[in-house]
Amino acid sequence: MKHILNTILSVAVLFCLASCMKIDNFDAPQAKISGNLIDKTTGKNMLLDHGTTHIRIWERSYSTNPTPQDLAIKMDGSYNNERLFSGTYDMLPLDGSFWPCDTTYNVAIGKKGAVQDFEVVPYLHVVDFTTELNGAELTLSARLQAPIPTGLPQILEVRPFLSLNQFCGAGNRIDYYYTDSYRVNIRKNWEKIGTADGEGNEVYSVTLPVKPGYTYWCRMGVQINNTYKSWNYSEIKKIEVPAAN
Repeated sequence: MKHILNTILSVAVLFCLASCMKIDNFDAPQAKISGNLIDKTTGKNMLLDHGTTHIRIWERSYSTNPTPQDLAIKMDGSYNNERLFSGTYDMLPLDGSFWPCDTTYNVAIGKKGAVQDFEVVPYLHVVDFTTELNGAELTLSARLQAPIPTGLPQILEVRPFLSLNQFCGAGNRIDYYYTDSYRVNIRKNWEKIGTADGEGNEVYSVTLPVKPGYTYWCRMGVQINNTYKSWNYSEIKKIEVPAAN
């Protein structure tokens, strides 16, 4: 009798396992979406740090209360994702150093792909970025501009960022230079450092020691006291320091 019960239990377990091993008939996600995050005031792509700004999406064709997903935006302001399910999505740029968007984009995404650009207004522009190499010292300088000076969050600081590769910013930097010795501490509202027309009153400069024979990628950034303590950046410049004689 005990043997019969064990046999029945074994068969029941096998049936349960078989029911858990049903073939997944759902197609893998193949819908594609790409585009750019564009600075509305210049018509050019936003200057970003790698992976710090996102496009948040909600698949409305699947659920009335969908779980949000985030699409990472590259350092050059572009994004691309080829692993979404076909459907209709709400899309909104988030986490960046720009004025909050007041428009959610509704986008149909299919296997043939969709292209959707987003326009935003950055809090600040880091302009007139210059580099001067003098032996083993590198001086970086830049000014600030405010596209919308009224209501701007407090400006916290200006910093240099150096990297040993083309990815350069707060998320990818040489930590040696990320100290209070190499920053300009501001902690002021715009009216204390710039005009009502959005022009900054000062040129911010920082001089850094660099190593002979090294190649650096560098830029300057300004941090804003918004929810994300985010950064607006200059373009990136490549600096080759000659080897010592």
